Amino acid sequence: MPNMIFCRKGAAEVLPRRALMVLGGLGVLSACAVPPMTRQGNTLPMRVPGAPTPPTTAQSLDAAVRDMTVALFDRARIDPPGPSDRYDLVIDPLIDRATGSQTAATRGMEQRMAAIVRERYPDFELRPFSSASLARKPIILLGAITPVAGEGIIPPSREPRPGVYRIWAVLGDLRSGQVVSHETAWVQAGAVDAAPTGFFRDSPAWAAETITTAYLQTCAGNPGDPIDPRYLEALQAQALIADGIRAYEEGEPQQALSFYQAALREPDGEQLKARNGIYLSNRALGRAEAAEQAFGDVVDHGLDRGLLAVKFLFRPGTTSFWPNPEISGDYPMWLRQIARRSAPRDICLGITGHASPTGSPAWNQRLSLGRAQSVRQALMAEEASLALRTDAEGAGAAAPLVGTGTDDLTDALDRRVEFAVEACPLPRTASLR
Repeated sequence: MPNMIFCRKGAAEVLPRRALMVLGGLGVLSACAVPPMTRQGNTLPMRVPGAPTPPTTAQSLDAAVRDMTVALFDRARIDPPGPSDRYDLVIDPLIDRATGSQTAATRGMEQRMAAIVRERYPDFELRPFSSASLARKPIILLGAITPVAGEGIIPPSREPRPGVYRIWAVLGDLRSGQVVSHETAWVQAGAVDAAPTGFFRDSPAWAAETITTAYLQTCAGNPGDPIDPRYLEALQAQALIADGIRAYEEGEPQQALSFYQAALREPDGEQLKARNGIYLSNRALGRAEAAEQAFGDVVDHGLDRGLLAVKFLFRPGTTSFWPNPEISGDYPMWLRQIARRSAPRDICLGITGHASPTGSPAWNQRLSLGRAQSVRQALMAEEASLALRTDAEGAGAAAPLVGTGTDDLTDALDRRVEFAVEACPLPRTASLR
């Protein structure tokens, strides 16, 4: 079953492990947990006067996306287009709020929205999300999905097996730097496929990145609010990474590698998605040495920012890695790089195992602890000095990030092992757990 390794350290201070769990799971990636942007106001009329908002009842995903998209464009308060009488439009891939990943649901939403634009809105010309398109100062569409406690409810829910999801989207005008439309709809849970798409499924590491926070901050904006400046600064890198993801998923790893390397050269391009992509591309190309170096760079990226999460797949109900070499063949290298990149640093690591909501609380507690201990033992075998700078504990299913309870790749993040960076030295009793 998939597990995560999670390291967290503040830039100026070391945070408690429990605070880091909240930060990684909710605060960093919550559109509702960041301060609201200053309202500037927007006195432009709606494109279609009196256009209705989507219903607050939960619908099928197709119906909810349709109603949200129509309202998003009909109710937009937007300056007239240029001499061509058409707006350029790009879609920055929609994401899952909790993880920042693209999923089958968000990918389907994006495709459905693009089809509606082509069918209903001839004054919008849909263009690729690329550097060339961004240079034209287009309208940009962003959106996200999250589980909620019920119909019409805005705040995200952490309860397992949600019954309702909320979807929302905004249009931003890169000419004015403002949000020009924001609409929300609700979806029946049975219509939502939360499985991560290929790149995010294969990526070895996860983190709550600043760009994801900026994306969600922009998604929280209302007409007249400014687009988050951090989001604007990273747009060129985001477009190159999106190109790399497409190329990787289309079986073109050499092309993908070029896009990821180009993204790193852009302002705010030092993103974990780019580092993951370089590792995956080299691995797909059969370049073992380059792949190991790239994974080491992934580790350094996380440790430099105080946050690292690496996915391991365990056999169900055990503390042993999945025996299929196609899945776990790189795990010895991953552990070697995590240990070797961590050992020279002046850090201690509190290792906490997590479990999905299935199973009894007592069983989940034992299993999560056993997996944390297993990972700790593997790291100590690589670097003996980590024996005095690590401890292990289990959190059971108390802090899910996805919460679907499917026990597959969909909710891999719920079966993670977190590494929280702590002040050294640990008490000797903790180091011997």
